[in-house]
Amino acid sequence: MTKKVKNIILKSSIFLMSLILIVSAFDKMTAYGDQNEKVAYITFDDGPSKYTSQIIDTLDKNNVKGTFFMVNDNMIVFKDVVKRMNSEGHGTGFHGVTHDIKELYKNEYSAIEEFRTCNRTFYNITGETSRLVRIPFGSKPYMLESIYKKFIDEGFLVWDWTIDTEDWKSSEDQIVSNILYYAREKDEIVILLHENQRTVDCLDNIITILKERGYEIKPITEDLKPKNFW
Repeated sequence: MTKKVKNIILKSSIFLMSLILIVSAFDKMTAYGDQNEKVAYITFDDGPSKYTSQIIDTLDKNNVKGTFFMVNDNMIVFKDVVKRMNSEGHGTGFHGVTHDIKELYKNEYSAIEEFRTCNRTFYNITGETSRLVRIPFGSKPYMLESIYKKFIDEGFLVWDWTIDTEDWKSSEDQIVSNILYYAREKDEIVILLHENQRTVDCLDNIITILKERGYEIKPITEDLKPKNFW
């Protein structure tokens, strides 16, 4: 084999290896998305409520989607709002029935039965089901591992949060400051908000600032790996 032929074979091999690496990288990007993207999930607990329509209006105005973890009786009262958030592509999940630690964990099955109840109510309203759940007060420290496993076996996707805005006691400026402080150097964040007037009043500002800092705001969907305290 001549030196010229060897060089041609070597160059061809190098080209082929480079092509394989490029194709492989493209496939991974297609499957998993841009690993460097910054994503924010804005979530709302305790609704639906008299504030939900205003929250959805603000989200729509900014062309983003949020995620709502809803209480069973509130879904029954605000059926039209549940239908709206579901039909418009917002994330929809459940936050239980009682929102009471003693009732939630009075036995091994009471917690999961609360979320089964929520799912039945949601189905009766929308004709659909959801596997997204957020345990009242978080999946730790109150939830036993045996109960957590029941949720996993049931197929529920347990979501907690990475940023607690403490909006139940904070001013609007403090809520925004909490987000900015705890979001620093994080490419993926799950923001905990509640349905109240302070959240309504500062939501537009939150969205604007997140966008300015390069975050894409997305709803939580069932194809995502849950972020929780386990």
